[in-house]
Amino acid sequence: MKANKFTIIITILTFTIFFNACNDSTGPTITNNGGNALAGAYILYYSSATSTDYAYYDAVKDSVTDFVFSSNNPGVKLNVNPGEMKLNSDRKLYITTLGIPGNNGTIYKIDPLNNTIADSLRFGSQPNGFAINNNRIVVGNSGSTNVTVLDLDFNIVKDTVEVGSNPANVLYGFNKYIVTRNTLNNEPSAAFVDEINYSVTKLFYPYVPVQAIYNVNGIFISTNLNKIVYRVDPGTITTLDSFSVPTIYSSLDKLVFKTQNSFYVVAGGKEIWLGSVNSGTISFTNIYPATSDVSISTIAYEPNANELYFTSETNPPGAILYVINGDNGTVKRFKSLTGNNIQSIVFRYF
Repeated sequence: MKANKFTIIITILTFTIFFNACNDSTGPTITNNGGNALAGAYILYYSSATSTDYAYYDAVKDSVTDFVFSSNNPGVKLNVNPGEMKLNSDRKLYITTLGIPGNNGTIYKIDPLNNTIADSLRFGSQPNGFAINNNRIVVGNSGSTNVTVLDLDFNIVKDTVEVGSNPANVLYGFNKYIVTRNTLNNEPSAAFVDEINYSVTKLFYPYVPVQAIYNVNGIFISTNLNKIVYRVDPGTITTLDSFSVPTIYSSLDKLVFKTQNSFYVVAGGKEIWLGSVNSGTISFTNIYPATSDVSISTIAYEPNANELYFTSETNPPGAILYVINGDNGTVKRFKSLTGNNIQSIVFRYF
């Protein structure tokens, strides 16, 4: 009986440690919505008329409001070249803008209830993707070789952590910040930054790592110029194995978390594949085949309704927001957007 109790306690502790290690208010696992229904989605984009801006899709009314920021702030413009947007657990929108090359970019904190700027900071070289965890924001300076660490009040905790060229995306998981790159660089590595001492471990691949997600099976990394998804052991930071996506396209783009045993892969900016993990291997199903009129720019998964939201910019200057079934890819609805260069879709549940 004592042995059984000991086994139960060890099991509980193991799962507690694992899920605490994976805890991220804005990471690959879906932000806790408190059981609330989806209210809507923000879409971060650019417009020559208003600079960086965002639209709001009202999920209840099934309608889109364009240029939300500029409409609520006459005469005020955000910096150019949108980076990433996240809605944090403090109910504030965080937005990065790369700015003009050679000048600092900007991070903004915006109150979504009135769409006004609560705080901002100019810093870095083209600050782009970021992760928020434990009152820390780690931002990839995609025009440099480093990331910057901020607190939620935009005080700089650590100015530069060297991770290698063009860090464009940052993900928090397993007590590390996982940094991947934009495709226009010559360092084919993913960098893993310790959250305590900011030490850096790198894993190198045949091509440039561009996206990462994690689930109970490990960390998954996609690279450009090939069809391979790599699986990384989060404890040892070693590549365990790799899986080929059976696409006709020569490059993978986005990885999107679905469940603890499944995720999506965008191939060639055209196709969406659902990867399912079973007995240590991954099978891929093409749920959204390529069509000539769709070119996927960004994508996000909404779990309440099991829907994928993605945008296509095949016909600029505007774009189309598509909402499809998360299992079979059936198009459920679509809406026109006025902006382009779309970078992020984030969901709101209040």
